[in-house]
Amino acid sequence: MKKQSLHVDVAAKNLDLAVEQALAQLDCTRAEADVEVLQVHSSGVLGLFGKRPAKVRVKLHDRGVIARQITNRLLILSDLQAEINIVTCSERVDILLVSVDPSRLIGRHGQTLDALQTLVSTITDRLTTDRTPLLLDVDGYRARRHEFLYRLAQRLTRKVRQTGKPVSTPPLILNERRVLHEIFKQDPDLESFSKNHEGGRKIITLKRRAS
Repeated sequence: MKKQSLHVDVAAKNLDLAVEQALAQLDCTRAEADVEVLQVHSSGVLGLFGKRPAKVRVKLHDRGVIARQITNRLLILSDLQAEINIVTCSERVDILLVSVDPSRLIGRHGQTLDALQTLVSTITDRLTTDRTPLLLDVDGYRARRHEFLYRLAQRLTRKVRQTGKPVSTPPLILNERRVLHEIFKQDPDLESFSKNHEGGRKIITLKRRAS
């Protein structure tokens, strides 16, 4: 078997067995991959001459599965260990990590987790045209972070109403900015927009909507 990136070439005594072995190597289901028949098996003449195995190439196409493979490889390279589960819906793909040492995966203020998510998203984007957002989480950290963002949104909203002056958030990753923008959209008197910040991230500025 020859393995390259996110596809495998497998030879076996028949097509069904070749496909089964390839799917096992990629740790995916038949619905999550494309199968190309490279060679049909032949029993040869009298089972002796011209005998050849079946050969197939199986390539991942499912965004969630590709992201899982990329995540696994990055964890190995980073000497980090975690069980990886994928939950896919129409709005996003959740990559859920379970670890005996979640603090190593989360890092200070979520920096390690955010960096890992950025890498996974960037590499996965290069391998698929599907642009469904990816969200990497470990042991419910994102839910706790969402609660923080909700409280932050409430505090900023009150401040703008009290002072009438624009306020800004700390630098945030894309998914967290989306969460805040959705919260701010619920108030018709206020408007929010993202702006560049040093370090590659962006901040959100909230202000009163012009009348």
